[in-house]
Amino acid sequence: MSLNFFYSKTKIYQIACLLFIANMTSYTLCAQQKGDIINDYKNYTELPREVAYVHLNKSTYIAGEMIGFKAYIFDKLTKEPSNLTKNLYCIIQNENGEIIKNKLIEVNNGVASNTFDIDSTLSSGVFIFKAYTNWMRNFDENNHFEQTFKVIDADKLDFIKRDILQNNDIELQALGEGGHIVYNINNTIGIIAKNKFGNGIANANGNITDKNGTLISEFQLNEVGLAKALFKPLPNNTYNLNLNLNDETITVPIENIKLFGINMTLSDLKEKINIVVKTNNETLKRTNEQSYKLAIHNGEDINVIPFTISEKGKAILTVQKKQLFSGTNIFTIFDNENRPLLERLYFNKNFSTQKISKTSVKQLNDSLNVSLSLSNLDLSKWSNLSVSVLPSKTKSYNHHNNLISQLYIQPYVKGSIENASQYFRSNDKRVDYNLDLLMLTQGWSSYNWQNIFKEKDKAITYPFEQGIDIVANINSKQKGTYYVYPMEGKSTQIFNVSESDNALILNSTFPIDNDLFRIGYLGDKKFKKESPKIYPQFSPSIIPKFKTNYKTIRSYFKTINQFNESPNITNAWETNDNVEALDEVTVNTSTKYTRAEALKNKTINSRVSIVNDNDRNGGLRLDIYLQRLGFQATFDYQSGRFSITNPRVRGIGTQNPVPAVYLDDGLIGFGPEADFGILTFITMSDIDYIEYELYGFGGGLLQGEAGFIKVYTLKDQGLKKTIKNTIRTYEIPLKFNEEKAFYTPKYKYYNTEFFNEYGTIAWEPKMTFNKKGEAQFHFFDTKTQNITLFVEGIVNGNQYISEEIIIETNN
Repeated sequence: MSLNFFYSKTKIYQIACLLFIANMTSYTLCAQQKGDIINDYKNYTELPREVAYVHLNKSTYIAGEMIGFKAYIFDKLTKEPSNLTKNLYCIIQNENGEIIKNKLIEVNNGVASNTFDIDSTLSSGVFIFKAYTNWMRNFDENNHFEQTFKVIDADKLDFIKRDILQNNDIELQALGEGGHIVYNINNTIGIIAKNKFGNGIANANGNITDKNGTLISEFQLNEVGLAKALFKPLPNNTYNLNLNLNDETITVPIENIKLFGINMTLSDLKEKINIVVKTNNETLKRTNEQSYKLAIHNGEDINVIPFTISEKGKAILTVQKKQLFSGTNIFTIFDNENRPLLERLYFNKNFSTQKISKTSVKQLNDSLNVSLSLSNLDLSKWSNLSVSVLPSKTKSYNHHNNLISQLYIQPYVKGSIENASQYFRSNDKRVDYNLDLLMLTQGWSSYNWQNIFKEKDKAITYPFEQGIDIVANINSKQKGTYYVYPMEGKSTQIFNVSESDNALILNSTFPIDNDLFRIGYLGDKKFKKESPKIYPQFSPSIIPKFKTNYKTIRSYFKTINQFNESPNITNAWETNDNVEALDEVTVNTSTKYTRAEALKNKTINSRVSIVNDNDRNGGLRLDIYLQRLGFQATFDYQSGRFSITNPRVRGIGTQNPVPAVYLDDGLIGFGPEADFGILTFITMSDIDYIEYELYGFGGGLLQGEAGFIKVYTLKDQGLKKTIKNTIRTYEIPLKFNEEKAFYTPKYKYYNTEFFNEYGTIAWEPKMTFNKKGEAQFHFFDTKTQNITLFVEGIVNGNQYISEEIIIETNN
């Protein structure tokens, strides 16, 4: 068998040739097709893309709750978690597009999680949640995540404006399969009926009639307002599309029927698909050129096959399903001048998914412990799940996309898809029929051929982001040593600057919340107390705007129940006070410890010395204070050198008398060559407390025999009070939002209609499997008889779970 080769970003594929049937004679087309289509497509798609999916714990929230969310970032080609980006922007907008809340969160191993509070800034109404990376802004495809959600103030239901729909709010249209409807030949047309919010009109009946009212064809819409019908229009006639709804008939004309051109029809035949391309006699008489090309592509790889239409105006192209791409396949037909004429999407379900094989529930005091098991789990590969737990009668979980539909369909279509998750809950014929109906009615894909041909050498404007990059521009010739103070959870950094250096560069920093950019200057050779003369720049410094190419399907208030009982919700973020007070720590609400005792309880084999007001205000030097603690500390004003040794270690043989010294958990130095000159900037008025160890226990491998010293500065002063002339402090304009724990709100009553329809039971964003192949979590038992687990995630590195599991709790 001859083979045809085509472009792939990952490898050269070999596929069996398409079977071309023209005039009932079979021909095998095996010529390799080269040209602008392949080359321009290669240039356009060679850069990697990312796709974002966000699992929101609900779609309808009550004032006082929290939005729990888990973000998954994928490589669009491999469909595996992406490690290219660390920065994810999450924003909440109102219906006018105004940003109400935003967060910058750090992505690790392709996942990230956090929360938003449903507070007074999110009053009753409809809002939009968006998540995107900076890199996604380079491309026209819809690779970001976007979902509307509702907020209800349960105590003010009467003030919520209901959305009233009229028949004149219905958008009704007919779309030729592939994009064209042509006179004098049979056409398959897709029919779409939606309300003004983008929701389909479910299960309504309709028909097509001509200008005389003659019935041409009939149809019934499915659950999301889609249908198809056969239609052979004739010239000198007009046609109407009619929909019967609420005892009325909505009628729109079928327009843009073409006198000349071609159309296409795709048929699914179990192991293969047929594509029939037809034209009418008027077109055959008009042109002698009947050469065309069929491109099969998926946003990464492409195969281009030439074909011709027979004298009878037909061509039949047959493709084996095993030769198609996984997921969305895009079929584009070009004329002999490479102009795109028709386009049809087809979905090939040949990728790997998983389902939870066993779910068990155990009662533990006032909690339920849930265990999820998975057969064929490979513990050597990465797995991560998120689970929302809600009453099974819930009305507050109505997301349009799950992980699979967001990854495999949404990035390839122009518009948003209603209830796309339904296409992956089962594999029966009805589901597959509706999925192909969705593909038929999408029209042109998100890959715009005008842009593909035009943007051959398009510059990349928005780079991958991996943290905040800081460039400290040096304004004068200050050579010598600069010291950058540590941010939360990071170490200090020391830079030796020569006269030829113009800037200090810190790549991939991850400042959070109260972090500041603090930098000190030690000078060159001799100690000089002078301020660093720098101008810092931060990138990124703002949350970038993201332009959406489609209109999101809007949630709307159709009906809202009036509940007899008051929900009586305690704000979720007020139900747990986990703030650790340093001045006073309370345990079990009865026993109080002094701050020194609390700090001591945190340490192992070490001591804590809290600086008192006398030492802090009396101008005591740090070297003198360290001598009080049992170390030998000296400061040489001539050289600017600050040295510390432990007199208990004699330095004989391999013994090292120099302790490991830390400043705000950042290691300054260790060993005989250590230079602690940075400590000369600090006086006792800047220090909160010192943790130290004198005998070589509990300090880790770096400690050795000489112990360690950990100096902690006053956080609220930022070292500004006494050293403002030697250290410069700068606000960081954009910081990462530290992950905030999700707290379930407390309800006064759980056995109510309100709780069953809108309540929250639990949210677990970080589920992994133990060595037994089990993922376990527990939550408060609300005595709800039936609960549902909404599970999303990745297992075995590249397999997906999108599943709803109903549990009977025997309550």
